[in-house]
Formats: sequence, C-alpha cells, structure tokens
Amino acid sequence: MNPVDLRRAPLSATARILRAAVAATFLLASQAHALPNDREQPVKVSADKLEANRSQNLSVYSGNVVISQGSLQIRADRVEVHGNTKGEINKVIATGSPAHFQQQVEESTNPVKARAKRIEFLVSSDALQLSGEAFVDRDGNTLSAERINYDLKSEQMQAQGQSEKKRVEMIWKPESKTEPTPAEDGQ
Repeated sequence: MNPVDLRRAPLSATARILRAAVAATFLLASQAHALPNDREQPVKVSADKLEANRSQNLSVYSGNVVISQGSLQIRADRVEVHGNTKGEINKVIATGSPAHFQQQVEESTNPVKARAKRIEFLVSSDALQLSGEAFVDRDGNTLSAERINYDLKSEQMQAQGQSEKKRVEMIWKPESKTEPTPAEDGQ
C-alpha cells in the first residue's frame, strides 16, 4: 500500500476553501508588521474542533486553539475567520480568558505581545481591536485598559477605561542613556 501525499490528494470544495481561508488569514495578518520571512513560513493550526459554513464564509476553531506562522502566535479558546464571497479575509476574531497575540516585528526587538478577552483583527484597515482587560507590551513599554485600538500601519493607539477602577494605565521604561561620542558633543 502506497502512502498518500495529503498535499496532492484531491480536496473537497469545502476543504479547499478552509485551507485557503486559514492560509490567507495569517498571510494577510502577518503582512502588516512582521519579520520579512514570517510570510514564507507554514501556517500551523491546532484546535479541538473546527466548524465551517461556506455560505456564510465563516470558519470557527474552538478548544485550545494555537495558530502560528513564523514569529506570529495566537492562542485562544475560540478563533473565527470571516471572509467575503471572493474568498478574501475580512476579519479574524480570537476570544479567550484571555486570548493572546504575539509577533516579532523587528529582528532586534522583543515580540509585541497583546492579550484581551476579545482580539479582533480588521484585515482591510490593518487594525487590532482589543477589548476586555486589554493589554499590550511593546519591548517592555505597556498599555492596559478596558479597550485598546491599535493601528498597525501608523503604530497609533487609542485606549479607554471603563470606570474609575478600570482606568487606562501606561508604563514606559526609561530609555538607556549612552555617552555621546566626541562628534555628537560638538568637539
């Protein structure tokens, strides 16, 4: 009996759509701010369950969902992949207690880490919306709030608290001071 190469085995229409949806989701998501070779890495998805509805262009992964591609990693209880009729991905929604997002954006820096009860990535606008105990850590500088909107293109953030007990909190670590060279000192 010859082994079957699953990459070449005939796929049903639903399986082809699901494979394309998963690959496109993470290829598009990683293009916003990723290491150059992240897009060339294979997408790995692990979950307890998958439900797909072709007529609604929706795939839902649930139960210990772990998705990775290069330096990108998403961990959540549930991940929804929403598409349009052309097979393009509109948004990806990860939920959990909390859901986690991590990606290294530059070779020499630590990965950007985010967590919230709900993480929504809007593909067309490269926007990340975090809600429910939202937290972002960018190289030791942190922002926590009830809701954080993060524009990946411009690196602009907006945050809001929910009450006096749940206010916006930002912590910047001091920049390391280096001694100026004689040229910088004007000597």
